[in-house]
Amino acid sequence: MKKGMIIKMSARQKLFIAGVAAAAGLLGGCASKHSSNTRNAAQSGVTYTYHLRGIVKALPLPGELPENVSIKVGPIAHWVGMNGKIEPMMAMTMPYQLAHGITLHDITLGDKVAFTYKVNWTVDRMVITRLNKLPIGTIIKFSSAAGTRTTGPAD
Repeated sequence: MKKGMIIKMSARQKLFIAGVAAAAGLLGGCASKHSSNTRNAAQSGVTYTYHLRGIVKALPLPGELPENVSIKVGPIAHWVGMNGKIEPMMAMTMPYQLAHGITLHDITLGDKVAFTYKVNWTVDRMVITRLNKLPIGTIIKFSSAAGTRTTGPAD
């Protein structure tokens, strides 16, 4: 690529890149908080399961692998960071990777969805394992704790 060359991107591509950059910044911040003498979630092998709701903001490009869908979700009060400690996550739009076999066959931009998000820091795996379209009238709150962790070690 030549210096000064302009690359044209679609709005969806720009949103995806912004989401990846935000997620990388968030994860980088989480990783920098743990000390070397603290047993962290990356060492524990625990898979954390979150049941979330949000609004679809971007769909994957045709043929894109792994498939990602950008979803705006509210704050997640019980997010467990790499250090194994609860680090509440603010409301944001970010790309979520779909697990093998999860499809977007009925999902369109602007749809409200409920999904199960599994995080395992040991294998660096964060994927949506269940995704359902919600009724049009469903209210999703972005100003209070929206996510619920249902598995993982007790706090």
